Amino acid sequence: MPGVTISAGYGAGGSIVAPEVARLLGLPLLDRAISSHVAAQLQVTVQEAESGDVRRSLSGRFFAVLAPLAGGVLCAGTDAAPPEALPLPQPDDAALFREQAEAIMTTALTDGAVILGRAGAAAFHERPDVLCVRLFGAAEARIAQAARIEDVDPVTARQRLPEVDRARAQYVRRLYAMDIDDPSLYCLQIDSTAIPLETCASLIATAYRKLNRG
Repeated sequence: MPGVTISAGYGAGGSIVAPEVARLLGLPLLDRAISSHVAAQLQVTVQEAESGDVRRSLSGRFFAVLAPLAGGVLCAGTDAAPPEALPLPQPDDAALFREQAEAIMTTALTDGAVILGRAGAAAFHERPDVLCVRLFGAAEARIAQAARIEDVDPVTARQRLPEVDRARAQYVRRLYAMDIDDPSLYCLQIDSTAIPLETCASLIATAYRKLNRG
C-alpha cells in the first residue's frame, strides 16, 4: 500500500501524530498545506464565515498564498512564499492547481509516504491502497491541546481554531467540492483528544500494516 493520508482539525494533533506515524513506518512525510501560519495569511475570519462571504473574500488570497504548494516551491515543514511576490491566479485555475497538487502527492506515494493534510483523503479516498485517516475532537478539547502543542495561551488557540478549521475546509471544498468532515472520505477516524497522541500514531501504523498485508 503506497501510504497514509492524515486529515486533522486544529488542535487534533496532526503535527505530532503524522511525523510519528512516518517514523514508525519508516516512510517520508509530506507536510500539510494549511498550517496555522498559512491560515493566518488567508485571514479567514469568523465574521466572514458568518456573513457567507468566505468564497468571495478567500478566492484571491487562496491562490496567492497556496499557489507555491502546487508549483512544488515548498518543502515539508515550510509554509508559503510571500504572496506579494507571486502573480495572482484567477479562481478558475482551481482545476490546474488541483492537478499539480495531486501530482506532488502521487509522486510522494510512489515509494510510500505519510501525507498530512493537503486534501489527501479527498484526492485518494477511492484508492484501496491508501489508508485515509481523520483526527478529530470536541472544540474545547482541541483548544486545550492546541495550546499545549503550540505553546500558546488558550485565548490565542480559541481564536485560531475557527480560522484554521475554516481555511482547511475551504481548501478541500474549493478543490474537490467535498466536505472535509464527510466520514465516507476516511477509513479510520480517531478522537485524538481522548486518546493519547502516541497511541493514535500506533493505531494508525498498526492499521496500515494490517491492510498492507491484505
